[in-house]
Amino acid sequence: MARVALVQQDYAKAAEYANEVKSQFSLMSQTQYKAGFNDYSNPEWMWGVTIQEDQSDYFGNFHAYMSRNYNSSQIRTAPKVMNTNLYNAFPTTDVRTQVVDPTGKHTSLDLPSNYSLFAYTSQKFLAQSTSSSLGDVPFMRVAEMYLIEAEALYKLGKETESKAVLTTLEKARDTSFTGFTTSGDAYYQQILLNRRIELWGEGFRFFDLKRLGQKLDRTGANHNATVINNVYTIEPTDLKWQWIIPVAEINSNPLCEQNPS
Repeated sequence: MARVALVQQDYAKAAEYANEVKSQFSLMSQTQYKAGFNDYSNPEWMWGVTIQEDQSDYFGNFHAYMSRNYNSSQIRTAPKVMNTNLYNAFPTTDVRTQVVDPTGKHTSLDLPSNYSLFAYTSQKFLAQSTSSSLGDVPFMRVAEMYLIEAEALYKLGKETESKAVLTTLEKARDTSFTGFTTSGDAYYQQILLNRRIELWGEGFRFFDLKRLGQKLDRTGANHNATVINNVYTIEPTDLKWQWIIPVAEINSNPLCEQNPS
């Protein structure tokens, strides 16, 4: 409900519902943050899924695509890399940067020699092992509720209260954090940056850009021009933001019209 209210710009309800949830869960420790995001018993997880070993989809599992250690061609050749502009926006004392290796070598993981090494790859997600893609998948964490409440309170003109909420999350991620020194829109951008790094890899960025009407801007970051077809910016009105409706749906529903492309 908090998520939906935020999208609807019903900030009073978004703040209320997010606050109501916060008291029922605790934020994870920094040690737990670096443990691989693969255990649904984590105290911060509100909702997730555990994959049973006898029901594994092997290369179809989440960690077969997003982890840093499973032995799949996707992970060996195309490990997931964090935007350097985002990485550099936070200090190295922030645990959320500590799951990203600026060298790409990941010496603590002892990766096999056939794994490609690229700078700023993430090891936020870890599979059970190189031979098993098993790992629980987070759908909703209480950290998101802190971010929703902080954003909603700011939109309600309650910046001081918003900072108090976001400071709690920041201190849990960075023990050196002392407080926010910006205000107004500059502080609001800090909320959005925190959403990006906290929820990185969990499926939020596309939808945040959509709901905020913001363009995708990858200029000045560590992107391979060939891989992204030299597309560094996409305006919010661009049809690239619009998904094509599956043919099966159109065939089943004569009233359904295809989205423009």
